[in-house]
Amino acid sequence: MARGKMMKGLSAASLLVFILLLPGMNASAATLDDGVYAIDYQLLQADSDSVSIANDYFAKPALLKIKGADARMQVTVNQSEWVKELKAQDGDAFVDSTIVSEDTEANTRVVEFKFDGEQLTPFPLKMHVIIKDMEPVYDHAYTVRVAIDPDSAEVADEEWIDSQSEDDASGKTIWYIVVALFAVVAIVAVSKMTRSKKKN
Repeated sequence: MARGKMMKGLSAASLLVFILLLPGMNASAATLDDGVYAIDYQLLQADSDSVSIANDYFAKPALLKIKGADARMQVTVNQSEWVKELKAQDGDAFVDSTIVSEDTEANTRVVEFKFDGEQLTPFPLKMHVIIKDMEPVYDHAYTVRVAIDPDSAEVADEEWIDSQSEDDASGKTIWYIVVALFAVVAIVAVSKMTRSKKKN
């Protein structure tokens, strides 16, 4: 009898602990605050959760940048000469990743791509790998899936590299402002000239 009560008490206590811990478990997978993080990831095969051989072509961890609804990753390709093409999903299409830095001597490059920050499930990348040193030459295009470990995210010590696309966007904005200012100045000048001619 006493033993039965004790078992019921332990069961109730275990259930209470589980309920108390459950919010914390959910929070660990919540969207991160705006900022730059170092985060672990693996490249999985397209049709299984087995690690792809291409996983070794990429350095760990990656950099993850969150800014509002925009989520981007910067990853270092260890075998830059082999990886000829790397495309990330953008809606229904796949678009080329952006090269933000490259070291030909070290055979590395850093690439950037966007992804759905709300989607914690593995997301696809399309790759084209050519290894000319193999006989016969290894030439294959295939899909891998990026599996991010959200619990590994830590504020990054390494600085985020501004991509060319971001620089271009800033440059275009400045250019548009300059052109608009010139247009305003030209309109004012023409207006003054017209008024001056009318007075004469």
